Amino acid sequence: MNDSIIFTGLPVSPQSTQSTFQDTPDIQSAKLNSLPDVIEFCKVNDFPADIVGQWVWIRFDSKPSADVRDSLKSAGFKWIKVRGQWAHDCGHPSRRGKGDPRWKYGEIPVNAISNDDVRKLRGNAR
Repeated sequence: MNDSIIFTGLPVSPQSTQSTFQDTPDIQSAKLNSLPDVIEFCKVNDFPADIVGQWVWIRFDSKPSADVRDSLKSAGFKWIKVRGQWAHDCGHPSRRGKGDPRWKYGEIPVNAISNDDVRKLRGNAR
């Protein structure tokens, strides 16, 4: 099943967004390749992230510390200078498009996604 289709109708529940994942790989030290892993990484680190299509974008108010930048790089995020944001393709690379992808796909704040919804995505992603 396609992740973007899953997300389009994904119900957002007002449950706590505190991470309770016990059965997931070490998301602090490895490059992440799936949307559920990237969402969890952002939630655990309390990053201001949004899901845009099948990608995750992070926008900081000011330049993050070197440790945060290194953590983002090691997880597979890339700095997109044109947008002034960090982006992760979650295993769905694409060519540079015209305009802001938010216009086409909209955005969902990562912190609005419940842990149960991430588990459902993880089940569908494998």
